[in-house]
Amino acid sequence: MARRWGIKPNKSLRENARLVVPLMIDDFLSHRERVINHPRLKLELHRMRLAGKTLRYAMEVFEVAFKDDFSACLEEVKHLIETMGNIHDCDVNIPWLQGQLREVRLYNKGREDPADKIATGALVRLIRDRQSLRRRLFDEMVSILRQWMRDDFSARLLRSMISD
Repeated sequence: MARRWGIKPNKSLRENARLVVPLMIDDFLSHRERVINHPRLKLELHRMRLAGKTLRYAMEVFEVAFKDDFSACLEEVKHLIETMGNIHDCDVNIPWLQGQLREVRLYNKGREDPADKIATGALVRLIRDRQSLRRRLFDEMVSILRQWMRDDFSARLLRSMISD
């Protein structure tokens, strides 16, 4: 079920942003520790990414009501969500590629003539490449999240909505 954020029709865009963005950033970052400490929890990462997309889209709507500091925070959120999306792509593609490799190997087992067999080297290299890419992207995401903790990104985002 989609979460309701409590938009108030009688409030301005800025006032609504100040109501919902703090809730959205808290929701997004509530997944942080489990994601950072458990790289194999793909569903948790996916949930965090979805919460981040909600935050991003809301910030894109609210951006017109604020100044450059808010836009800079939005760019950071966009970059992190894009990185998480690339990780998710790896999480989807790697098992699919592994399944294809199993199918080719099964096919090859049924062939006696080596000329009838399908080479698997390129597929194995592609899987390894995607696994390596996922590790690099995950490390980048963790680095960003840890930097956000050190710099108190949430507070900076909230300050960007107060300054006029």
